[in-house]
Amino acid sequence: MPTYGQFCPVARTAELVCERWMPLVLRELMLGSTRFSEMQRGVPLISPALLSKRLHQLVAAGVVTAHGEGRSRTYEMTPAGWELYPVIEAMGVWGQRWARSEYGADELDPSLLMWDMRRMLQPHGLAERRTVIEFWIRGGPPRKSTYWLVVDGAIDLCLVDPGQQVDLRVNADLRALTQVWMGDRTMVEAREAGLIEVLGPPRLAERFPTWLGHHPVLGGVARADAG
Repeated sequence: MPTYGQFCPVARTAELVCERWMPLVLRELMLGSTRFSEMQRGVPLISPALLSKRLHQLVAAGVVTAHGEGRSRTYEMTPAGWELYPVIEAMGVWGQRWARSEYGADELDPSLLMWDMRRMLQPHGLAERRTVIEFWIRGGPPRKSTYWLVVDGAIDLCLVDPGQQVDLRVNADLRALTQVWMGDRTMVEAREAGLIEVLGPPRLAERFPTWLGHHPVLGGVARADAG
C-alpha cells in the first residue's frame, strides 16, 4: 500500500481510511453489516475482489476482526475500529451540509435506498403485529421497482414477493422518496405533490409517515446556505 512517507498521525490514518471505497466499507461495518454479501448491498459498485482487499487491509490494521471461513465468514469492528466512528459520521454530516446531493439520475438507486431505510428504521411504532409494506418505486432502473419490508420485531428487506398479505402499499417517485429520507422535503409535501401515495387501512397509513421519518443522523442536517 502506498504511503505518504510521514510520521504524522494524520498521514498514517489517511493511508488506511482514505483508500478508495474504504470510508464506505467502514460505513457498512458501522451500520451493522457483518457479511460480505451485506456489504456488497451497501456498496454495490465495488468489485468483489476490491471489497475483499479492503476487508483484508482492515483486518491487518486491527480495525476489523474476521470470524469463520467461506460463506459463513463474518466481520466485526474492534475497539480501534469504533474509534473511527466519529470520523465517518463527521464526513457524512459535512457532506450533507456542504456537498449535498442534487439527486441526479446517476446517484439514485432504489435498492440502496431501501437497504439504507431497512437498517436505520426501528420496527416499533408502526403496528402491534407483523406488517408487510410493499413499495412500488417509479423513476429507477428497470426491474428495480418493487420491494417489501417485513416488520416484525426486526425489519427484513425482500427483493421477491415474500408471499404474505400486504398491509400497506407505498407508490413513490424514487427522487421524492430519497429526498424525504434525506430530509430535503417532508412526506406531506411529497404526498401533496402526488409524488408519494400511501394505500392501506387509515390507521396504518396515518402512522407510516411518522414511522418512516427521515435518516436519523443525516436527515436533520440543514444545507450550509440554509443557515
